Amino acid sequence: MIGVFIPIFTIALSVYLYILGDSSFSFFTHYLSHLGIGPNGSNIVFNLGCMVSGIVMVFFFLNLSVFLIKKEVPRILVNLSFIAGFISSIGILMIGVFPGDGSQDIHNFFASLFFLGGLAYCILYGISELKAKSISKFQALSGFVVAFFFIVFLFFTTINYFNPELALELSHFSEWILFSLLIFWIIGHEVSMIRDKKLM
Repeated sequence: MIGVFIPIFTIALSVYLYILGDSSFSFFTHYLSHLGIGPNGSNIVFNLGCMVSGIVMVFFFLNLSVFLIKKEVPRILVNLSFIAGFISSIGILMIGVFPGDGSQDIHNFFASLFFLGGLAYCILYGISELKAKSISKFQALSGFVVAFFFIVFLFFTTINYFNPELALELSHFSEWILFSLLIFWIIGHEVSMIRDKKLM
């Protein structure tokens, strides 16, 4: 459970350090990845946070997958969900290794793994939870809500790729909303798994 707060702490600290070094920072003008090349040590904190978070997320998905198997969800569905989560986790880890001030193409590739893997695991775990015993429909449907915001972000980012002036601010801001919702999704699942263990 404690590991879930690593991305929250490191990103909050990165934002704070970035603003100290450059007051122009805004959720409407910067992507999360900008923290990885930011001033005043924000880059070090963010990149280390990504690398650690990637490892932590693998264990989160392992625990969630075991939890769902115990709820009698078909293994093939759980395995597919875990694979998507693992790919996304590798993406997070490697974003920290390749922050974007070197090869932007490599950075973008691993960022794509994170986002596309994230979209996939939110949908697949959501379907898994709808099939699980004694898991609330609210928890199951929360994955589809986060998946929707993955799509929103990818939509605005695609527009931004072809026409940066059309949706740049929306692309930036939607990523921060997505990150916030994803953190709530993860914490919600951690709480659910802990509560389930206490009832056993």
